Amino acid sequence: MSYQVIHTIFSSLGVVFNAFMMFLALTKSPPIMRLCSVVITIKTTTDIMTSLINAFVMMRIVTDGIHVFLIPSGPCTYFGPVACYAGHMFMTCFLEHNLIWMICSYIFRYYILYVRDPKARTLFLTAFCLSIPSFFHMTTWISFFNLKTNTIAPEELGLDEAPNIILTGSLIYYSTITVFVQLAITAFLVLLTYIWLRDVLLNYSLRMGAVTSDTKKLNRVLVKIITFQVFLPIFIFTGVTIFALQYSGWVQQEYLDYMISLVFMCSPILSPFSYMLFVPHYRNFFAIKRERTDSLALEHRRDSSMKRTVVSITTGTFAN
Repeated sequence: MSYQVIHTIFSSLGVVFNAFMMFLALTKSPPIMRLCSVVITIKTTTDIMTSLINAFVMMRIVTDGIHVFLIPSGPCTYFGPVACYAGHMFMTCFLEHNLIWMICSYIFRYYILYVRDPKARTLFLTAFCLSIPSFFHMTTWISFFNLKTNTIAPEELGLDEAPNIILTGSLIYYSTITVFVQLAITAFLVLLTYIWLRDVLLNYSLRMGAVTSDTKKLNRVLVKIITFQVFLPIFIFTGVTIFALQYSGWVQQEYLDYMISLVFMCSPILSPFSYMLFVPHYRNFFAIKRERTDSLALEHRRDSSMKRTVVSITTGTFAN
């Protein structure tokens, strides 16, 4: 039960933070960040979908090196094993697409600096085209799911508190290993792309001395953003590493079975803060709100003080 509560909290934070970040990107972005706001909108949409599917499946991933067991505990159990397996595969699909989009956003930033600004619809079309291979890859695995060969009775594993559904079999084994290897490779590519782009952004002003001060400021902001974002794939590496340690038999700890999905969720939860903390127009949103609150409180105190003064004067007048 506590595992479900933690998953619900993580998924809720992912949805709330990314929805708020999308609101800031759509309403508070300056003109110079018009295309960046499109990139942010696409990324936050992917993170929201990841969070929602995580809440739907709440997957526990168990392996002993010979078998892989998927034990869902979310609402998907009310819809059957196929829904749970499809949710698991599409969650990994969105995680992978998120990493791929990070790579593409880095490339777009280079393209904007040295070529020209792409149109917003080009960015949306690119994101859609990039999602197609992952979508068909996942649907192919799902199409091979067999209710008889890919499920197992909980009693066969000797579980005291029997879950409703346990997924296993060769399909579960190979599909899980395949998507985890893909996640690890894609996360590594994000790190390589970051190293390349960071050097490009740091040296851009030196190579192009005639750029405006706004462009230089934006470049400095982008360096801070991608430096923060480079830590996000580490959570993917960590989740895959936990699975690999259990698969190899080096570590056999029951609680680690619960950690893989939760560690994966840290990436969409923390991703919006890469923009909230370093983009002044988004960060100032909180400062403006605080200033308004402080000014209202000050005004309220002045009104209260004035009322007490008036009452005091009035009382003194009547006393005389």
